[in-house]
Amino acid sequence: MFVLPYVWIAKIHILCLNDFALLTRRTAIKQLLVVSTGVLLVPSCMEDRTKGSFLLKNYSLSAAQENLLAEIAEAIIPKTATPGAKDVYAHQFVMKMMDDCATKEEQQNFVKGLDAFADFAEKTAGTSFMKATPVQRSGVLEAIEKKKSDESDEAKFYRRMKSLTVRGYTSSQYFLTQVQVYNIIPGSFKGCVPVSSNA
Repeated sequence: MFVLPYVWIAKIHILCLNDFALLTRRTAIKQLLVVSTGVLLVPSCMEDRTKGSFLLKNYSLSAAQENLLAEIAEAIIPKTATPGAKDVYAHQFVMKMMDDCATKEEQQNFVKGLDAFADFAEKTAGTSFMKATPVQRSGVLEAIEKKKSDESDEAKFYRRMKSLTVRGYTSSQYFLTQVQVYNIIPGSFKGCVPVSSNA
């Protein structure tokens, strides 16, 4: 039987304690990283999910109202062989234009009109605009189109929404690169051309 001298046993014991200290330090660092990552992620998990997709400075819309705007825009310019208004984010263009270019009173009337439109759609279609079929949505839009001279909240909202949706769609990247290709300088410039003697 082979017996290790006491000095060797002491050295092995010290090496084991050092390895234990390294493992403890590594474990502590790992745990610190996990905890600090958790602290960073908690605020995003606690975030209010009822807010819209981006921050508006001058008025606020809930996520449900933003979804309704997207569906109204899609009903105005539906997806066919070409992308619809929702695909080019025309509803976000509307939100941003109302935030940046409208007065406080116009913004309040827009939000009030959105709610009035939702009520009008429910009365007309018998269900909410979000749950309505495409045929029912077309019926709602046709009914509100007949109210052109009407000054009700939903009619004023719809006129503004339609105008901004069309503007947003026609200024989208898709429209300007695939449908109506935008040339900065239309045609070619010929600086030197012969002038006929008949002129």
